[in-house]
Parts: sequence; structure tokens; C-alpha cells
Amino acid sequence: MTLLVVLSKAVAIGAVLGGCASRTPPEAARVHGIAATDAPAIDACWRKVLASPPHQALRGRIGDHADSPTAAMKSNPAKATPQDAALLQSLQQDYLAPCRKMALQSAARVSPTIMAILNDSYARADANTVRLVGREITWGEYVSENQAIVTHRRAELLAAGETMQREQQGTPAPRS
Repeated sequence: MTLLVVLSKAVAIGAVLGGCASRTPPEAARVHGIAATDAPAIDACWRKVLASPPHQALRGRIGDHADSPTAAMKSNPAKATPQDAALLQSLQQDYLAPCRKMALQSAARVSPTIMAILNDSYARADANTVRLVGREITWGEYVSENQAIVTHRRAELLAAGETMQREQQGTPAPRS
């Protein structure tokens, strides 16, 4: 699921919970429009990542989705080899970077906050990869941290969507 689909769902849920089920608020419509326009190309790009030779070679260690590594992946005590490092570099430069660029361009059209969330998440993922390639962490630690990064990003995107919805409705933020 792309970030825009997650965000547009959050905005739509907020609209329904806020009593706007009979009409779509302008902000929700704008975000849905961006998602409808951009999601197909972004999703196709991510499918290319999954089908890429580097991903296929690393698939047993990283899985197809960072948010759902297996128990065996999480407990893998091995460290990256020089061959693994080369595959990760190719995966990142040749496949992930173009998808991230598309996602960031799309996010920029939605909100600077959304773009900042993605930038931070991608930077954290890149730092995690550097630690793996530098043999500071194991594959198990790597996939566990990637899972945490994705979970954190989703929570931030949902919160941002809720904030956007409250701002659209003129509702104050809840107090903690």
C-alpha cells in the first residue's frame, strides 16, 4: 500500500468520524485525487523493486515487505558479506531510489509534513543499511529495525492525516 493510499484512507476515516460522510471535504478530495493520480506509478515502481535481481537474491534475508519479516529473518545472526553489500547498493541505487523520488514528489504535493515524514523514514532506513553493510549489525537486527521504521512511518502518516482532517474541520487537536 502506498503512502498516499494510507494517507487518503486516514483523511477519509477522519471525515467519516467527523460527521462528514455525506460529502467529501475539499482537503480529502485533493489528497484522494493525488493518490488516484500517483499511486499506480508508485505501486508499479515498488513491484519492480520486488522483481529486481538484487531483491530476488536478498529476498530470503529481507523478505518482500519490511513490515513483516519472519521469525527466522529476525533471528538471523549472519552479517552482510561483500557480495551482499554490492546487492544492497544496487537495490538501493537502481531500484529503491527512483521509487522514493516518486513517493517524495507525490508527498510534496500533499503536504510538507508528509514529505518530511518520508525523508526522515528513508534516512533512517539508509542509516540502517549502512550499519548492515558496515557489519555493525546482523541481518536479524537489520530486518527488525526496518520493521520498526515502517511501523513508525505508518503511525506518523496516520497522525498527519488525522491532523490534516482536524485542520480542515477547524477542530482543535486532542490533549495528551
